[in-house]
Amino acid sequence: MSSKATIDDGPARRELVDRLASDGFVLLHELCGSEMVKSVLGVSRRRAREVREALGDREIGIGSAAGYVEIVQRSPGRWDVPITPQQFGFVEHEMPWWWLISAVLGEDAEHSFSGVVSSEPGSPAQYWHTDSPHEAPEHRPAHAINVLVALHDVPMAMGPTECALGSHFLTNHLGNPSLVLDELIYQHAGTSPSSLVNGAQCPVPESVAEPMAAGTCLVFDDRLLHRGLANRSNTTRHVAYFSYRRKGYSVNTHFESQRSVFAEAT
Repeated sequence: MSSKATIDDGPARRELVDRLASDGFVLLHELCGSEMVKSVLGVSRRRAREVREALGDREIGIGSAAGYVEIVQRSPGRWDVPITPQQFGFVEHEMPWWWLISAVLGEDAEHSFSGVVSSEPGSPAQYWHTDSPHEAPEHRPAHAINVLVALHDVPMAMGPTECALGSHFLTNHLGNPSLVLDELIYQHAGTSPSSLVNGAQCPVPESVAEPMAAGTCLVFDDRLLHRGLANRSNTTRHVAYFSYRRKGYSVNTHFESQRSVFAEAT
């Protein structure tokens, strides 16, 4: 499910657009150069340190509703700190993946949010989940796309993201009454690739995870079933993310808290 990312010709790009639609994800090897990766990692570490210092020893639950505007604990030991493209020092439409985003979501696609997810050593694998719901009982083209950028080499021991191949066709709770929306989006222990096909005459989606070299990008449909794997190394894993939506789409299940860690710290 991967491709070399020095792709400039139309047919090769068309193939990636089609693969994203059919598989729900594509892996673009070393799309981002070393200077870009170094810059993003530096900004990410500085902002994460600032926010964690403001949080101090206060308790924070799991999930966006239990977090803060500036930090969410997605699962135990897995911290999500929002950072805007401007804070990263980027012009959105000059990102190396923008051609793929605009091909799928349109030239008027909008930035939703971006930041860094840091997975501490010993953090367990997440439960399988999607990031947003389907809009209609029938399958429609993607309404949101995510780009994950490895900010250093991420071997299997460090816990790269695992994807269920083609599962964005099967996560539609509007078309399958056996699926429960909250259990898809909010990391429920009973959700898995096999739970999507209970009683259905179709195979269980294949689970795919690969090590990621620094600068490699995982691009996936927001409705795809996926999870971050356990970090079994002794090093924190840092992955930047950039999320986009079709113009006019506004559902937010990513950052739901309205409280500020800085307001409470003063």
